[in-house]
Amino acid sequence: MFTLNLVTPEKRLVTEAEVDEVLIPGHNGQLGIFPGHSPLITTLSVGVLKYRLKGASDFQSVVVSWGYCEVNKNGVIVLAETAETPSEIDKARAEAALRSAQEKLANAAAIEPDMMVSLQRKLDRAQTRLNVISGNTTNH
Repeated sequence: MFTLNLVTPEKRLVTEAEVDEVLIPGHNGQLGIFPGHSPLITTLSVGVLKYRLKGASDFQSVVVSWGYCEVNKNGVIVLAETAETPSEIDKARAEAALRSAQEKLANAAAIEPDMMVSLQRKLDRAQTRLNVISGNTTNH
């Protein structure tokens, strides 16, 4: 057992929660954190952060978009640019964001490289949000 803290600039989603396991969407892939994990600092990608509360069998899911994660002897600290629980996700807004990003990416030849990265992130975030509210958290 260890603690999990998850914060954004706007809110604290998880504060000193006692957890048995955390799955983090790291920049280079999914990270599984268990008690006794080696210290590390990593960047986050758009994806689903999952955690299992102490003694629970089911995972809680949170969609995170970019940020940092620190694992230390006291637990896990996640500083995310944005984070949403499934109940906070507005399906219509996520669908609209997905369509908008897809339409803009369809004209990729006229897009600057920096804008392409931004649009891809928006597309990934919208798709991840829709996956989570539909119960599919395996892909992101």
